[in-house]
Amino acid sequence: MSKLDRTKKILFVCGTGGITSAIAEQEVLKACKDEGMDVLTIRCVPTEVASRARDVDIIVSTTALGPGYPVPVVNGLGLITGVNKKETLEQIVELLKNIT
Repeated sequence: MSKLDRTKKILFVCGTGGITSAIAEQEVLKACKDEGMDVLTIRCVPTEVASRARDVDIIVSTTALGPGYPVPVVNGLGLITGVNKKETLEQIVELLKNIT
């Protein structure tokens, strides 16, 4: 099985676990599909991140998170505002490609 074959798990975080994480999630799902990647997504609020971080490959957050998570954390605010959206999606795709 190649790196791209394994389902990658992404945790999306926003203040309420709803609207902004759903928008970011859709953008990332499209980018991953375009790259042929299979992903599983989970949405949560910041208070749930610590308990969920060990079960995912990366975290995409549209709200501020502190340091100390065992997986990469990507600032996903650009997926909502459009500022650096392309670069943010490229960063996420590259991180996922490099996860074994």
